[in-house]
Amino acid sequence: MNVIKNLSLIILSIFLTLFFLEFFLRLIGHAPFKHLDTNSPHPSIYIQDNITGWSNKEGSFNVKIDEENIVQYNILKDGSRYSGFNSDSDIQKDKIILIGGSFTMGQAINDNETFAFKMQSKLEDYEVKNYGSGGFGTYQSYLKLKQLYSKFENIDYVLYFFVDHHEVRNIVDPSWLEHLSELSGKPVKLPFPRLDSSNKLIEYPPLEYMVLPLSSTSVIISKIQKKIMRLKLFTKNEKKMITKKILLKISDLTKLNKSNFIMINLLSSDSDNNFYKEFAKKNEINYLNCRIELNDKNTVKNEGHPNNLANEKYSYCIMENIFNN
Repeated sequence: MNVIKNLSLIILSIFLTLFFLEFFLRLIGHAPFKHLDTNSPHPSIYIQDNITGWSNKEGSFNVKIDEENIVQYNILKDGSRYSGFNSDSDIQKDKIILIGGSFTMGQAINDNETFAFKMQSKLEDYEVKNYGSGGFGTYQSYLKLKQLYSKFENIDYVLYFFVDHHEVRNIVDPSWLEHLSELSGKPVKLPFPRLDSSNKLIEYPPLEYMVLPLSSTSVIISKIQKKIMRLKLFTKNEKKMITKKILLKISDLTKLNKSNFIMINLLSSDSDNNFYKEFAKKNEINYLNCRIELNDKNTVKNEGHPNNLANEKYSYCIMENIFNN
């Protein structure tokens, strides 16, 4: 009888402890894992990809930003966003490949407002291919580029567009993977690199974010869920080292295929800009600083990504400094 009584007290104590811990965590602002209502295009314009995690999905998509703004994405069969090139022509032109994340893709703006489209309108001798994809970092961009080299031979330029958050994406921080899973409505898979004991880059296939039962109702279970993912994705503070290793891989790949590689910085602090500028110079990588101040005037209202005006400025920087146009 005493054993049953003691066991009951232990169970009750555990239950009350968990109850008050859950209450306290919610009181100080923590929330359980949940799928978010958002005007981000995730996941409607993306499909799962076993190499990069996801890819742009072929089709024409109308995405509502707010009550006053609905934008259209036209994604071609090869996963690139339409940039104005006349594909009916029989003439095969050298290609300019754009890789990067949502800034490159042109999130929350129409096709003709992207800097890719503006570049194409001024570069009649080239075909500009926009393979930017929302959420991509340097590593996913590198994996996409490897796929493209298996399809195309006439790639003259590869332009990689960097924003500072790519460093976090490159190491697949669990908070980033959790955020993507919340946006997409289902667990997201992401490929990730790590450094071995000799600082060699080791590449791993996509890992899926683990969602535990009841994590959508319990803060405690959500935190256990994230802790498990942190153990699976453990890394030291290596985001800059890993990013540099990936950039060197892109550089080697473009040299092997006789393409011109240029790293273009669209968003970072001054210190990070100087850091990557010096790194690029040391490793003979062409580097261009096209950063602008992102404020209400040049960002999409109620969304935050660069708007048409910002993309005009990006296009001008690229055309002026690379193509002398």
